[in-house]
Amino acid sequence: MQFSSLLGALALASCGVVAQNVTYCPSGNVCYAVNVPATTASSGSGDIYFQITGPSTLSWIGLGQGTSMTGANIFMIYANSAGDNVTLSPRLGSGNRQPESDTTTDVTLLGGSGISNGVMTANVRCSNCNTWTGGSMSLTDTNSNWIWAYKTGSVISSDDVSANLAQHSNYGETTFNLQNAGGGSSSNPFLATTAMSTSSGNNSGSSSSGSSSVGGDSMPADYANVRMAHAILAPIAFVLFFPIGAMAIRLLSFPGLVWVHAGWMTFTYIIVLSSMGMGVWMAVVSKQLDQYHSIIGLVVVGCLLLQPISGFTHHLLYKREGRPNAATYPHIFWGRAVITLGIINGGLGLQLSGNTVKGEIAYGVVAAVMWLLWMIVIVLAFIRSRNKPEGETGEAVFEKPNDSTERMRISQSVHQQDSPLRLSFSGDNIGLAPKPTYG
Repeated sequence: MQFSSLLGALALASCGVVAQNVTYCPSGNVCYAVNVPATTASSGSGDIYFQITGPSTLSWIGLGQGTSMTGANIFMIYANSAGDNVTLSPRLGSGNRQPESDTTTDVTLLGGSGISNGVMTANVRCSNCNTWTGGSMSLTDTNSNWIWAYKTGSVISSDDVSANLAQHSNYGETTFNLQNAGGGSSSNPFLATTAMSTSSGNNSGSSSSGSSSVGGDSMPADYANVRMAHAILAPIAFVLFFPIGAMAIRLLSFPGLVWVHAGWMTFTYIIVLSSMGMGVWMAVVSKQLDQYHSIIGLVVVGCLLLQPISGFTHHLLYKREGRPNAATYPHIFWGRAVITLGIINGGLGLQLSGNTVKGEIAYGVVAAVMWLLWMIVIVLAFIRSRNKPEGETGEAVFEKPNDSTERMRISQSVHQQDSPLRLSFSGDNIGLAPKPTYG
């Protein structure tokens, strides 16, 4: 610590009393700058200043201390309700989800902050940014770690520091040499350099910058579109198409129904595979393969691969035996369990993406209604199959045909009509009974 303080003092000596700001402008005219006052650089603790600027058309802009969202000390800005200033929201990162509001951070929004000429500016003083819940930072570090992000889309327009914020559309990591950021004793070191800093559009920063930070991985340009497609296709498959296909096989009755069922479910599974491909790509790009949503999604898609296999096996054995078989119930109950897990995983995906509360509620309501409707159809179909009155069973008993030719004629007639009834010969009688349906 004494060595770091000495280095800070040496940096101050070389810079005199002139404030030095290190800046970084990753993309989209978004820029970040940091200043460490002389007293802070010499002691290793105290106030630091940072500036966040970007287009006022962005939903929010954020800067954080740390190497990842987990344990990061994050500062987010967005337009206030009046649209003439910014709301500064200190938050703590707790993983790849929306950071939670933090009231312990001692921050002040300084003069020069606001929205002007299409630019949001936040000049901030932080008095306890050397340590926070879950992390710390040396204020004389030559390679301090920071994260950044911003969200395109609808402007927030809120005075609430705990406002619900959607997931970033662009983000990355960078480093600042805080020794090069040291110097000066101004109570607002950005007032004189705001215009130059925000007009920079690259990593060179303003003319007063003592250092430029390099690096910072940005999201691919089509990331937001892929995420939107994933968020649409997966719920359509699990919340709508799979339950509809499962209910149709119980509610409908017509020749070839089993093949319509198979085609519908196969088509839905293709949608799921497409959605999974998008999800894997996003998880790799955003480094979120270790999240519950990603892991469960891969498990669900893998488990669903067994459904067409068990379904086809059930169909072949049923044609031969005329009754439920060893593949029937695995096909039914495995499918119900996996699809239900897929529906739940959709909610986890909304949380991971930082969706709005209204969006999460809407998904939950639709998913719950469809799932309950599906379960009701299953229960009613089971009760109906167990409690059918004898007169409604569809059974008809005929006298035994006089010869084998007549017996064959009746059999051919039934099969040619693709009847839902099956023949049953027993002793001197021939019976017609309804064919069992698929689960």
